[in-house]
Amino acid sequence: MLEEVVVTARRREESLQDLPLSVSAITADAMQAQGIYDIMDITDHVPNVNFTNTGRRGVTAIFIRGIGNDSPGHLQPVGAGTYIDGHYLPNTVGNMLNTVDIERIEVLRGPQGTLFGKNTTGGAINIVSAKPGPEFEASALARAASYGQLDVRGMVNIPLSDSVAARFSYANESSDGYYYNRTLESDWGATDVNAFSAALRFTPDDNWTVDLGFRGNYQDDHNAPGQCRARPSQGQVNNFSRTVAVNGEVIHPGQTYNGPVYDDGIGQWGGGHWFGGRGANDVVTINGLPPEEFGINRHPGHTRYRINFGGHVERLYPGAVIDLWNACNTDNAMGDFVTSSEKASMLELDNENVNATIQWDSAGEIGGLDNLNIKVIASNHVTDYNYFQDRDYSSTPMDAIGTPPFPGRGTVRTTTNFEVLFTAVANDRVDFVLGAHLFDDDAETGGGDCLRKTRENFAALSDPDSGFSIACMPDGGTQFDWLSSPRHIPGGPYPAGMSGVIQTESQALFGHATIALSDAWTLDVGARWTDEDRYFNLVELETVPETCSFGLPGDPPRSSFCTPDYVLSFGSIFDGGFYNDTSANFSETTPMISLTRNIDEGMFYLLYSEGFLSGAFNDELNTTLVPQLIPLLTYNPEHVANYEIGYKGTLADGRVRIAGDLFWMDYTDKQEQVNIDNSDGRFGGDPALNIVTNAATVDIIGIEFELRATPWDGGFISLDVGRLEATYGKYESFDPDNPDALIDNSLLSIADYSPEWTINATVEHVFQMGNGGTLTPMLGMYWQDDYDFAGGLDTTTNERSLCFTPAYAKFRARATYAPADGNWTASLYGQNITDERYNEWCGGATGNRSGVYFYRYGRPDTWG
Repeated sequence: MLEEVVVTARRREESLQDLPLSVSAITADAMQAQGIYDIMDITDHVPNVNFTNTGRRGVTAIFIRGIGNDSPGHLQPVGAGTYIDGHYLPNTVGNMLNTVDIERIEVLRGPQGTLFGKNTTGGAINIVSAKPGPEFEASALARAASYGQLDVRGMVNIPLSDSVAARFSYANESSDGYYYNRTLESDWGATDVNAFSAALRFTPDDNWTVDLGFRGNYQDDHNAPGQCRARPSQGQVNNFSRTVAVNGEVIHPGQTYNGPVYDDGIGQWGGGHWFGGRGANDVVTINGLPPEEFGINRHPGHTRYRINFGGHVERLYPGAVIDLWNACNTDNAMGDFVTSSEKASMLELDNENVNATIQWDSAGEIGGLDNLNIKVIASNHVTDYNYFQDRDYSSTPMDAIGTPPFPGRGTVRTTTNFEVLFTAVANDRVDFVLGAHLFDDDAETGGGDCLRKTRENFAALSDPDSGFSIACMPDGGTQFDWLSSPRHIPGGPYPAGMSGVIQTESQALFGHATIALSDAWTLDVGARWTDEDRYFNLVELETVPETCSFGLPGDPPRSSFCTPDYVLSFGSIFDGGFYNDTSANFSETTPMISLTRNIDEGMFYLLYSEGFLSGAFNDELNTTLVPQLIPLLTYNPEHVANYEIGYKGTLADGRVRIAGDLFWMDYTDKQEQVNIDNSDGRFGGDPALNIVTNAATVDIIGIEFELRATPWDGGFISLDVGRLEATYGKYESFDPDNPDALIDNSLLSIADYSPEWTINATVEHVFQMGNGGTLTPMLGMYWQDDYDFAGGLDTTTNERSLCFTPAYAKFRARATYAPADGNWTASLYGQNITDERYNEWCGGATGNRSGVYFYRYGRPDTWG
């Protein structure tokens, strides 16, 4: 018989099979049996749930039913919420914690706007930690595997008295990484994670329970490795073969590229280069001939020629783009997991969570209510994030990003949660949940010296005639280390810095009631009111030219960040960057209703639920120079309405458990990046402006099916199937080439990290050995349909990008031995045992950095 799984998906303990909604739960025992040591692994075990490490380690794209977010920024909310012991983690950064001493992980699919609240339009991940118990327990685990993987875990549960128990756990997990960096001559992609938890439970009598807890997760890793792949067109190669001279002096010698070229080559980063003096009639030649012979004419305003030479990267030095292509080609030829990144990229990510829960339970009837439970939850979570990432994955010093290499660097996000819950049984027909919730979120991305001095001196800095400037020291924030060389690159993007403060305060009231209309029919109704205030204050500025360099005396090594000078001025902020300071209020009510038909073997249910995703800001608008942009700073919330029909049943005397559902989600006010008309110049000089706004509607339909069974003595099988199809209903944007028309984008594809079909299957059997022990072999498989990481593709022609990933299957195997009289087990296991190659992540396929795109294969076969 299958064991009952108890969850708290409706904020009270209930059997998983009694819930009229789509929920998956993975218990600690199931995680141990399946070898799930990282929450990221859940994506291979739960239908229509996808966790993806993006181009930066520590930033996880979480998508449930095709709704989520992959932005590392703190401004953009995430449509798939993550909770740990009731505390909401509001960002893609640092939300994938270690599974050490986790009791279970619940995955709630579909909008959870009533009981969990905002930013759960796709669903919610609810992580429940293990609590201290009255009996002494201890456990230890050691794991060794390929690529230097070495993990140790330990837990001890100690009853200190009849009413007090404590529980402690520790884990260290490390690996060398499965990439090789040929520039730094080292294994690459290493991880080193330390996790610690401590919990105390006090139960003075049958009514009171007090839980105190701490969880710490500390990562010190290389940043995410990856590869670049060159994809130049013949036209790009032809451009580089040209020798350009001005008044007889060769400025750009012709370059030769011997690698492959493609009809669908990727465009360059940045425009052409200007040759000749402004206002002068310099003699410019291409291969000794006038540029006009190549169809290139002088600019009528300043008499110079604009000649295409690979955009910004070629400004480093003549031949820089071809060096980039050759580096990518060499990496690819040396192997699937070879990179030539010249940066010693790294990640330092610390998460600390402190929580306190006080419960009082009536343990009987009181005031006409039965089993009244009052729970007060208070918690605080701090994420400290410090990183450095080479975004071109090559030996070319062109594109890095991270927290500046100065004292006090890093981004700190602090969230505080306070909630009061009342649950009770009103009579033999009605039970209910009532609650109030307060949440505070403060993200400091270097909101110190540079931002403070900008605020204090705003009047002088925003006056173009003042000549005022003042130096500042970035403490945190972000540095864009673009095109660093022994001197500033004229015409290219300067290295830049960004500092900001983002704050959110929200409050909510909610209620949910379960009404037994009869023995056969149950009605659930609920609603939540949420009011939210959001504020951001941010400055981005160009650094001082010729101070961010490598190769000169006193410069840092090329493998690290350059260390530019930061000087605030009108030019560095308002000509080369931007400054914004604004706030917004959002208020929403999200209801739900479900009707359940109870039968002997289970239930059928109909469900309607709503959720909303918070509004946010377009932070990179220059509202100081163009005040007309101020109304465009804010965009509004997204909304999702979910219509679902489902079945849950326990059959064959408890040996078979089935859950399945069919759903349609009406996704409106979707936040999309669009062009808007600026032909009249009211928003500055560009004919069109690119912003995020509520531009689209999406229809999402799908199914989820889960089977657990013990069809024979000692046997176990599981099957999970997910299908998802998301299409635009309406999506229009301004056509800059035809200001009187709108572009219909509704037939374009959606980038949602969600393949159309996924299947997970497991089979295992317990063999009784002659010595009384058991041997349990397990074979598992995860299969997913083909998927394209690029969005915006023409679905009518089945257009594919270079990031198209064909369908693939990953197989896993495990064999566990347990002695008859012993308290230990031993396992041998393999992951991706057929060594399948597939894109774990891919980007830049529709135009990026001078003829290359970037990708990272998933982990190769691993044995341990």
